[in-house]
Amino acid sequence: MIKKLLKKFKKEKKYANRFLKHYYLHQEKLNKERRGSYSERKKAGICVRCKEKAVSGIVFCKFHQKLQKGYNQKARSDK
Repeated sequence: MIKKLLKKFKKEKKYANRFLKHYYLHQEKLNKERRGSYSERKKAGICVRCKEKAVSGIVFCKFHQKLQKGYNQKARSDK
């Protein structure tokens, strides 16, 4: 009975669309899944962005490592 009363008083959040609603309601589970697959791929030596073999000591394949270097250079440059 108390739970029903609390639900009435609790304001329901508004979301821009159903995808955002699903994401925010299941955020903890989704993050856990993502982190799990990342660590599994890292252990197996597979690129975390695709299914290619990763460069030793790095979590990316040659292609994604090259892209990451470009991203880092752009982010670290003076704007």
